[in-house]
Amino acid sequence: MDPLHFINGFSALALVCSAFIIGIMFLKNGIKTKGHVQFVGLALSLAVAFGWMGITITYLSVLFYGYNLPWVKGVISFFSYSTIPIGAFSVMYVTWDVAGAPKNKKIVLILFTTYSIFYYILLYATFSEAVVCFDVPAGEIYDDWISPTSMIYYILWGEVVLASGISGIGWLKFSKRSSGELKKRANLLLIASGLVGFSILADTVILMESFVYLLSIPRFAIIIGLSIIYRAFKPSK
Repeated sequence: MDPLHFINGFSALALVCSAFIIGIMFLKNGIKTKGHVQFVGLALSLAVAFGWMGITITYLSVLFYGYNLPWVKGVISFFSYSTIPIGAFSVMYVTWDVAGAPKNKKIVLILFTTYSIFYYILLYATFSEAVVCFDVPAGEIYDDWISPTSMIYYILWGEVVLASGISGIGWLKFSKRSSGELKKRANLLLIASGLVGFSILADTVILMESFVYLLSIPRFAIIIGLSIIYRAFKPSK
């Protein structure tokens, strides 16, 4: 395996492992505090972990066997794009929840859920045309992208941008009426949400085959973002 594929694959493995670890910590805090925000954090962590599970599988296959097992190509893209709405919903829900449950929260969440259902229908209806996963020589790992000529490419952009915008509104509401430690946590959440959202877009629809050598950067950035989100919602001692 050449150094580029090793680094890209290792970054995906590191992201998956980190997301599972952070998810376990969210679960532990949720059981301890009975706070539902912790369980939403768990959902976000699992969405990230399974989102990069496909790339991790191809990396481990090449690492241990020297080539991709026959079934690997057929599963990696289903991991990559099936969990994005769950992660986006989790970030958005958390920020609006701590903002004090604004009166229009329910309708916004319903509309976003409807949009996500449309995303899933379109994704699986056009999967073979929309998702690009080139054949690679033995010893190299697969990677996949959404084709910029497909409609799902723009729907995916909308999914993440919409969630980021709604999360930003939640942050503004919370930031205006908070101070001290709470305001610090609000600022951490804003930074982390933006970092995670942009990094997901970078990995899936911005840094495609021409910039494959940069893919490890957004993956490590997501680890940082998830860690900050965990810190922002870690219960006070």
